[in-house]
Amino acid sequence: MKHTFKKIAATLSAAVMCALPAVNALSANATASANARYTMRKVYWVDSTANVKKLEFGFTNQRGGCSPATITTIAPGTKSVGGSAGDSYYNCGGTLTGYGYIGGPALSFSVVCDKPSYYKEGSNVYCRAYKANGTQSFNSVHYSQAFLVGDLSGDNVIDGYDYAILDYALNQFGINSYGFNSQVYIWGNTVNKYQMDIDDDGDVDSADSALLMKYISGQITRFEK
Repeated sequence: MKHTFKKIAATLSAAVMCALPAVNALSANATASANARYTMRKVYWVDSTANVKKLEFGFTNQRGGCSPATITTIAPGTKSVGGSAGDSYYNCGGTLTGYGYIGGPALSFSVVCDKPSYYKEGSNVYCRAYKANGTQSFNSVHYSQAFLVGDLSGDNVIDGYDYAILDYALNQFGINSYGFNSQVYIWGNTVNKYQMDIDDDGDVDSADSALLMKYISGQITRFEK
């Protein structure tokens, strides 16, 4: 059966690469090559009942074989980000102030690597939530373990089987929104719903399956965010 895929809208304003190394900053711990095609991603959610207004976040990842992280702010709001590149690690961080209360998928960090095994986080990784009056909101932020974008079967290979899983999920469950730790069970695979959000916009829909097919067919070589 043929599927009609909606056009994928570019949302560059919501995604920022937080640290680009200067040419003279390169060392033996080289960054990802031009042919790097494996995107590792970590997603943060906020409890929608916690009345969170602002997030402060930081992220550090190893340089060897990997790019600086791209920060995607999924929740609508005003963001401020920055970063730097050391000899061994990239560092970045910033804030997101919601237009309203922040709830659900809020932000993510995506790192492109030559191999998934090259991905390594540093010690300065955090996300803190604050209420409108500036009081810190504890236990209201949840996060995923880093995962390989597009690998829904968990075998570290992105291929037609992963596409079939996503296509089946969309047709059988009509997923759309997803929550922290929500999962589906397909053909012996337990798949986290957030892993199906290939384009990282907070929804699982036909745009995600279209983007995954572009990657598998070689029309694109990486998921930039």
